[in-house]
Amino acid sequence: MDNRSYFSGKSVVITGGSSGIGFALAKRAVSYGAEVHLVARRRNVLDEAKAKLEGDQPGAQVSVVEVDVAKFDDVEARFGEHFKGRAVDMLINNAGIVKPGRFLELPIEEFRHQMDVNYFGAVHTCRALLPRMIERKAGHIVNVSSLAGVIGIFGYTAYTPTKFALSGFSQVLRAEMWPHNVRVSVVLPPDTDTPQLAFENQFKPAETKAIAGTVKTLTADHVAQAILRGMATGDFEIYCDTASRMSAFAQGVIPGVVRYFCDSAQKKVSPSSVS
Repeated sequence: MDNRSYFSGKSVVITGGSSGIGFALAKRAVSYGAEVHLVARRRNVLDEAKAKLEGDQPGAQVSVVEVDVAKFDDVEARFGEHFKGRAVDMLINNAGIVKPGRFLELPIEEFRHQMDVNYFGAVHTCRALLPRMIERKAGHIVNVSSLAGVIGIFGYTAYTPTKFALSGFSQVLRAEMWPHNVRVSVVLPPDTDTPQLAFENQFKPAETKAIAGTVKTLTADHVAQAILRGMATGDFEIYCDTASRMSAFAQGVIPGVVRYFCDSAQKKVSPSSVS
């Protein structure tokens, strides 16, 4: 099925939809004829995103939901109010945060904060919206994990476990939902040029930068296009480029080789590396 046919006339909820990959997804989904609901914490940024989408594409159907996905009671209340009497066809869990750093140097609160947003945020929105999809026997859940959701990289002890958890959650949810005719997909993108990456780069240890330098950074639009194409073709695991697909495959089949390449990049900048 082509993208326009799959998304035209559908109601699409996008968390983290006010910027980065989320906004790129919204822009493309609207162009395919979808009704888009942007979900994020800051109302002013949501309103700016909505105005830009409507300005770029007259007639676009865009609404906003201001909520912190890390807080289940708030998600349940705000979604219940916003979507009362409305069908929801697709949910794209894109909201996510990352602050890298060495394990012993990161504040302990950072580990819980990233898990609350990246993993529990998706759990919360799924719990709020899946019942109506099951009732209608139709729907599509997409969880945006990361290539760091299959490969552990230096400097991401707070972030990587959240994405591993999201990948595992997606596998189990797929098994539980297909009998209800609700699709589930998980996305495994590499570094993507977004405001989040710009923030993240300020805190990356030298070793993390060295490893990241071996991977091509994609544009948000490229990633969004790959996600929507994968959704339309019914993919469970959605990769955004060939390099990511091959890296994930190598991690599953020859993980020692992946570790070797990561360790080699790390040794070039790490003064404490064992010779």
